[in-house]
Amino acid sequence: MVRVTTIRTRAWQNGAVVSDGFPLEDLDGWLAKPDTLVWADLMCTDDALLSELAVELGLSPLAVEDAVAEGERVKLSRHPGHLFATTYSTRIDDEQAQDHRSRLVTSQISVFIMPRGLVTVRRDPAFDIDAVMKRWEDDGDLLQHGVFALVHGLLDEIVDSHFEAVQHLDDAIDDVEGGLF
Repeated sequence: MVRVTTIRTRAWQNGAVVSDGFPLEDLDGWLAKPDTLVWADLMCTDDALLSELAVELGLSPLAVEDAVAEGERVKLSRHPGHLFATTYSTRIDDEQAQDHRSRLVTSQISVFIMPRGLVTVRRDPAFDIDAVMKRWEDDGDLLQHGVFALVHGLLDEIVDSHFEAVQHLDDAIDDVEGGLF
């Protein structure tokens, strides 16, 4: 199976974007710059590319293995030089619904959290990374506080996806309840 890889990168200084779309090979150089915050997103990446990146950045082989494994449990683990997290976004897909039934879609997001950078790894485009980028753009002042501002924006978007899915399910239950009573 051939995997298509989409890579997005961005660097900030003092909350302002200083580079957008730089090559992945330059990631370690950007991470080495003081007062710089860096993000890279790999969507549908092949395992070999992530392995190369892991060697370049000194990422734990166990964390890399978890990042490429499907169905990994939600977790946060500590490794020398970085944290690793696995989480899931959710959404209700009415377009793919059969027999008027909605479908819950989950998307795994793996995250390598380094002192001045964040690397996100996604296996599918179901999670809207553009919404996360918009949060970061809207909160440029927050980005001056470092990598955890990026983590905050990412997790905020993921939690919002959970609330939207729960609200959709709550509305569906209300409809069923209304039909019964």
